[in-house]
Amino acid sequence: MLVNDNRTRFGQHSLIDYSTISKIIESCDVRKKDTVLEFGTGNGYLTREISKLAKFVYSFEIDKELYSKAKTYLMNVQNIRIFNEDFFTHDPFVFDFFLSNIPYSKSKEIMKWLSLHQFREAVIMVQKEFSEKLIAYPGYAKYSVVTVLTQYCFDIEPLFEVSKDSFLPPPQIQSTVIRLKSKKKKMSREIIANLEYLFSHRNKNVVSLLNDRQYDNKRIDELNIETLVKISNVLNYRENSGK
Repeated sequence: MLVNDNRTRFGQHSLIDYSTISKIIESCDVRKKDTVLEFGTGNGYLTREISKLAKFVYSFEIDKELYSKAKTYLMNVQNIRIFNEDFFTHDPFVFDFFLSNIPYSKSKEIMKWLSLHQFREAVIMVQKEFSEKLIAYPGYAKYSVVTVLTQYCFDIEPLFEVSKDSFLPPPQIQSTVIRLKSKKKKMSREIIANLEYLFSHRNKNVVSLLNDRQYDNKRIDELNIETLVKISNVLNYRENSGK
C-alpha cells in the first residue's frame, strides 16, 4: 500500500514488541502530576502504557491510517488526546516529560525542537548511528551541530539497544533508547543558526574564519561545547549590533 511506502520513506517503524515497550516504560520517570508529550503515536501501544503513569498525554501522529487505528485503540482512555497534525506546526504545550520513537528522518529536527523548550526529562528511541552523534567528542567525525545543542542542554544517558524485529516494518538499522535530563539551559533559533554556520566550515581554522586568535590553531570541530556556544552568542551579538 502507498501509505506503508510513505512510512518507510519517512523512517516510520511502529514498535510492536511488548517486552521492549515495557522496558521503555520502566525507564521513564513519569509522575502522576506530569503532562507527557509524545511525538509519533504509531499504533498507540506505548501511548497507552505511559498514560497509566501520567496525569495527561498529548500525542501527535501525522499518518492518517495510524492515527485512525490509534484513536480506536485508545478511545476509552480518558487522559490521552491524539492529534492528526504536523507536530512542528502546532503551538507547543507546557509539558514535563517527552516520549518518542523518533522517525529517523526527523531525528535532527526533533533534537533542535527539544533544545528550544524547557522540560524535565525525555526518553527517546533513535537510530543507533544518530545516538553516536549525540555523545560524540570534539575532533571526532560524528561531532556536529546536533552534538553541541544536545550536550549543552541535556545530560545524555544511552539506555539499551532495540532489535530490528521489535518493529513493523523492520528497519534496516539498529535503534537505541536514550534518556535526556534537562540542564535547565535552552537554545535559541539564532544560536542554532550560528552553530550550523560554524559547522558548515567545520574543517576551517578558527582564526581564518572568525579573525580571532584566542583559539590558537584549532579547527571549528575541535572546539568544545561551551566554546562553540560562546562563539555563537558573540556572532549573534555582532549581527544584532551591526558590528
